[in-house]
Amino acid sequence: MSAPAALESNALAIRLRELAGEERNVQVDFLLHLDEFDRRRAFVEAGHASLWAYCLEALHLREGAAGRRIQAMRVLRRFPTLEAPLRDGRLCLSTVALLGQVLTEENVDDLLARAAFRTRAEVEHLVASVQARTAPRAGLRKLTERAPTAGSAALQLPASDAGQAETATEPGTAKPTLDPGPAAGALPGPPPPAAQPKRRAETLAVSESHWSLRVTLDRACKEDLETLRSLLSHKVPDGDLAAVLHEAIRCAIEKHGKRKGAVAPERKTKRAKQAGTTIASASKKTAAKPPAARTTIPAIVRRAVWTRDGGRCAWVGPDGCRCNSRWKLELDHIQPAALGGPSTIENLRLACRAHNLLHAESTFGREHMDRFRRDAGDGPSSLSRADVAPLRPVRQLGMWAP
Repeated sequence: MSAPAALESNALAIRLRELAGEERNVQVDFLLHLDEFDRRRAFVEAGHASLWAYCLEALHLREGAAGRRIQAMRVLRRFPTLEAPLRDGRLCLSTVALLGQVLTEENVDDLLARAAFRTRAEVEHLVASVQARTAPRAGLRKLTERAPTAGSAALQLPASDAGQAETATEPGTAKPTLDPGPAAGALPGPPPPAAQPKRRAETLAVSESHWSLRVTLDRACKEDLETLRSLLSHKVPDGDLAAVLHEAIRCAIEKHGKRKGAVAPERKTKRAKQAGTTIASASKKTAAKPPAARTTIPAIVRRAVWTRDGGRCAWVGPDGCRCNSRWKLELDHIQPAALGGPSTIENLRLACRAHNLLHAESTFGREHMDRFRRDAGDGPSSLSRADVAPLRPVRQLGMWAP
């Protein structure tokens, strides 16, 4: 079998699909064997107190991997029809475990169809729409500041344990005081506090139309939030955090959306009135006066391109799958501005940064574009060695949505 580095990009993509299918088949076979092993309680004969202990100690699975497999195995035991969706990729271990909370003989077919190929967050929302959760109480809580102990430098907690160990207290709770201990000089001073892992913000669906947001703020952000609550006290008299955040988000979308072309101004400018409000009229205006390369793109053109491409990356891969990313969107000139391409609606498209750079690399070469790369992770590939073949023209790698 050829080494991955020797394969063409299309052949490499085909091989990855084959391997993903083989991996899913092996995964399902593992669950079926684990089910039979559990039914026989064979882990006891193997010298382990539980299936969990066997997975950790004999199979050397980590806690998360063992938990997902045991949960998925028990759901598959209740609903054997889930085997096929697991093999073809409609479901994965995580989504099966989530669905297991609400699956019944009556709704299994419906929920399976609705959860097929969905992300974990989307399946969590689906589960919450079937069985609503209790939403946490809204409010701000101050996290306790843990003081390091003398032996804390010798033992570093993993990120997951550290996150669980850090608890929250209600506002107004007195800060813990430290025992001054023996006289100064008797013991060496405590080591400097270790950097605490940053908590990731997360949204959790609690019902079909509501989500719970958990985010850690620093002092400056918290003070800004309190200031905004005060400024909105007439509009939001109860100080509801959700309403305050929604107002802030709407203002931010209004501000940045105009700059990106995602939001049209409420009042038409004189220039916009002369050009017209439709995409066709904007196209005629920009076509009549082709702007010079590297000129500022008119706002009316940005809005027309954003509307046409749906606010998503317009790149379409060889298999017909459109990128549709909404992250780091940029306006890309089909005929590059550096080569005289005009900033017209017909010559512009929305592209995520990766596909914008892919187009640039296919036009100017990877070595040339590496001089302008702002981030090591900006490009579609981090390979820039002399022994790597240059990218093929963009028309061989994919196309753009019409």
